[in-house]
Amino acid sequence: MKKKPMVYSFDFKVEAVKLSYERGNIAEVEKELNITSSLLTRWRQDYQKYGTGSFPGTGTLRLSPDDKKKYELKKKIKDLDLKFEIFKKAGDCMYQGKFEIFQFIRNHEKNYSIRKMCKVLNFSTRTYSNWKNQSLSEAQQKRILIKEEITKVFFNFQQRYGAQRIAKILQKNGYKISSSTTKRYMCELGLYCKISKN
Repeated sequence: MKKKPMVYSFDFKVEAVKLSYERGNIAEVEKELNITSSLLTRWRQDYQKYGTGSFPGTGTLRLSPDDKKKYELKKKIKDLDLKFEIFKKAGDCMYQGKFEIFQFIRNHEKNYSIRKMCKVLNFSTRTYSNWKNQSLSEAQQKRILIKEEITKVFFNFQQRYGAQRIAKILQKNGYKISSSTTKRYMCELGLYCKISKN
């Protein structure tokens, strides 16, 4: 049975390199830390070349500080391009309400991560998951979402907007709803506007 190779932490490697420079005696440090000369020599070479980017661990790129900045910049640009792509594709449904946006996310789960789409479209993954896992018909899902929007508008305007004004706001935001339906939903939700006293 083959003996498993030793795995050394980042901190151990850095301290070993620093100690070898302080002592000026590689052999002494190798003996003290029980490591081979080839290992410590390689660590020293890596540290000289990559500095703090040395010893990144398995599956991580080993980069110099300058290369790391370039890599991070490319990563940010790629992320922005992806966000723009999602936003562009979801453009039509952005003004049609939550139901259409959630449908878009569900239809594109194979192309993009749910977390990324929710972040771009300004929804929490939990809200989307709750919607997706409901065993409700499409009409029931739409009704729940429109009621959430009515409630949000109602409290955003300090409970002073009635069904007609709320319906107009929702219509501007792309919802197809009449003031009579809005009034019915408000009654079901127990939302009654405050009457201001003159």
